[in-house]
Amino acid sequence: MTDSSNHSIQISPITSHDLDAVCAIQAACYPAGFLEARAVFARKLMLSPDSHWLAKIDGEPVGYFFTHPWAGNTPPELDQEIAALPPKPDCHFLHDLSLIPSARGRGVAQALIQTALSWGEIQGYGRTLLVAVQGSVPFWQRWGFVSLSAAPAYGPDAALMQRV
Repeated sequence: MTDSSNHSIQISPITSHDLDAVCAIQAACYPAGFLEARAVFARKLMLSPDSHWLAKIDGEPVGYFFTHPWAGNTPPELDQEIAALPPKPDCHFLHDLSLIPSARGRGVAQALIQTALSWGEIQGYGRTLLVAVQGSVPFWQRWGFVSLSAAPAYGPDAALMQRV
């Protein structure tokens, strides 16, 4: 995939070697209250190694997407290591999509989202769940997500959203 500047966007599975880049991208995107520890990402990577992706432009990490199987409509707590994935997941949970500011508007989010949604479909999940934060509800609505409820643990404007 290429962006409008003819710079190639590469999407690849995240490995443990990418976690420093993930933390740096996260720090460029979120205020302190939303930052998750490296150990939280490492645990998600261990529990679901094939459902997280890193985006690079010209070999430089510019974004990531952490997702994983989940069950029910109660999202995982922010900055808490998940002990285990549900034994009978019923949805694909999109946990964290982050892009450095200079990568926005260049097709990176679209590439990451399409990769994640395809993964969930291949796994057979009939629905996808996420928590929209920082005013991103309209963005996710364009992807077919509808609001289910408020998610105050994720911030005052956060909303639990679903796509079926």
